[in-house]
Amino acid sequence: MPYAADGAISTEPFPGAIEISEEQHIQAVEGMLGGMAVSIEGGILSLRVPMTPEHPAEVSLTPDELRHAALAQRDALMAAAAARMAPLQYAADLGEATATEEAAMLAWKRYCVALNRIEQQTTYPESIVWPESPGIATTA
Repeated sequence: MPYAADGAISTEPFPGAIEISEEQHIQAVEGMLGGMAVSIEGGILSLRVPMTPEHPAEVSLTPDELRHAALAQRDALMAAAAARMAPLQYAADLGEATATEEAAMLAWKRYCVALNRIEQQTTYPESIVWPESPGIATTA
């Protein structure tokens, strides 16, 4: 079951997190990918355009906190990618995938491999270069 708290989501429980539905998890990931701020209050998902403070507060996180946040974000992105890849894989399994679907599946797989390798970056976890999402997979 996925979990959420304080703008963070994960497929694993973490301190202060509450259980959310798979549907809420996918909506939250898609919202975050779209630049939205995500909150879950009383079990209800809320997406909004984040407000930018005039003077953002300095927040200093420990290396462990940075790792936890990075891995939670990676896991959420991987879960969203898996949801996008599933119908493409079904089409491939049935021998019915179009060339467009096969290309989309390959792009999503490369994206997942890149996500899985963020820990290999020399600046991890202080600074992460996140791979670009292939976008919403289309069927043709």
